[in-house]
Amino acid sequence: MVTEEESLRCRLLESVEQCSDALLKLSRELNIDAYEPEEQGLTLLLLEKELRLRTDALSKIKHDRLRQAKVMRAQDLQLCEVLCETPFYMATGTVPTEKDLESLQVHVDRLEAEKTTRLRSFIDIKAVILSLMDDLEQNPNTTFENDIVCEDGEMFVLSQDNINAIKLLQTELEEKQQLNVDTACRLRETVNTLWERLQIPQTERDGFLSQNVGSKPTILKALREEIVRCELLKRQNIQKFVEQMRVELVEWWEKCFISQDQRNDFPGFQDEDYTEDLLDTHETEVQKLKDNYEKHEKLFTAIHKRKELWLKLMEFEKKARDPNRFNNRGGGLLQEEKERKKLTRDLPRLEKELDHRITLWEKESGSAFLVDGVRFGDYVAAQWEDHHNQQELEKEERHRKRAQVMEEEMVYGSKPSITPRKRVLATPTKAHQNSKMMKVWGSPVSHAPSPTNSPARGMHLKCNRVGGKSSTPIRRCKRLSNNVKLRL
Repeated sequence: MVTEEESLRCRLLESVEQCSDALLKLSRELNIDAYEPEEQGLTLLLLEKELRLRTDALSKIKHDRLRQAKVMRAQDLQLCEVLCETPFYMATGTVPTEKDLESLQVHVDRLEAEKTTRLRSFIDIKAVILSLMDDLEQNPNTTFENDIVCEDGEMFVLSQDNINAIKLLQTELEEKQQLNVDTACRLRETVNTLWERLQIPQTERDGFLSQNVGSKPTILKALREEIVRCELLKRQNIQKFVEQMRVELVEWWEKCFISQDQRNDFPGFQDEDYTEDLLDTHETEVQKLKDNYEKHEKLFTAIHKRKELWLKLMEFEKKARDPNRFNNRGGGLLQEEKERKKLTRDLPRLEKELDHRITLWEKESGSAFLVDGVRFGDYVAAQWEDHHNQQELEKEERHRKRAQVMEEEMVYGSKPSITPRKRVLATPTKAHQNSKMMKVWGSPVSHAPSPTNSPARGMHLKCNRVGGKSSTPIRRCKRLSNNVKLRL
């Protein structure tokens, strides 16, 4: 009995020692404080049990940390391999701390999010690149381009360098496509111009355009071939082309406000020797005017607007001189007057703004901006001066006509103005009043016809009593003559 107890005691002491060593080692590995029993004076059996349970708990914590670290390290290595990133550093041969595991988890989560972002970006860019290559009718030229086209996102290395490279490839392809689009637009414009000059039927144009939509290289080739065909037809119809170019040239002259002297300086406009050189000369001049208009389109647009306002103002002033406009009813005169006042406000303001903009342009370019061969300020001033001179001439003409009429009235007598009146049925009272009026004027009522337009009739009307005093024809004529001289 004593022997068994001694043997048990020895085993318990040995177990306590082993557990104490294991606890100390685990505490160091787990970076925690060494374990101290909470209760003092425990029996050997209870102490051994508590140390053994504590050892098992720390061992479990150690194995859990190692297992988590192993799983997260595997994820980290895989993500770093796909993304070409640096793996998370963790010392080997040691048990990771809770802080180490948290940092590793944050690193893995960040890589997962980065992978998702890059994968989505790769898929989107790949779709765009495939579409661009189709529009450009282009196949992959390099291994890298072939990897983009053939591989899926899971197999493709989603490194930042590769993502930047496919973005650069997308940009290059987009620039090529834009170049093709611009080229196609320019070629179509040339084709349309040639069609217009050759008067190609609309059905033929629509058929060609419906078959050649877009800006693929095959479409560009078809457009160039059509230009060559039209150029050949153009050479066979040089005269027609030159005449059409002259019509177009006149239109651009009008748009750019080219004066007649400047137009006369253009060589070959009246030349009837229709050659390719003559056609080239006209085409060059038209292109030069187009470029000039596009370069100063805003200014020319504003000048055309000012021209429209000017013509509208002249139209209103012409209507204002028309005496028949007072017969208009329904508020038209009021609306016309409002519009005329608005024009008188808007036109000077626009002219001032244009003058300021043109002055700034002339300072920047160092050259004069000409309208009808003169500077804009001189052009506007000349228009207003001509307008005022015309008004003065019209005013003098009106005075001359008025003086002429008065002179004729002085010699032949004035014509009574006949105002249309409503016909009123005579009543005894009205007839009685009329007879009284005739008595006052000293002339009996007569039903005999008398020539109303004769000189004698005019002199008779002027020589009636005026204000109770008699006036002879000679005195009356002298008085009229003096009035005419005063008015002249």
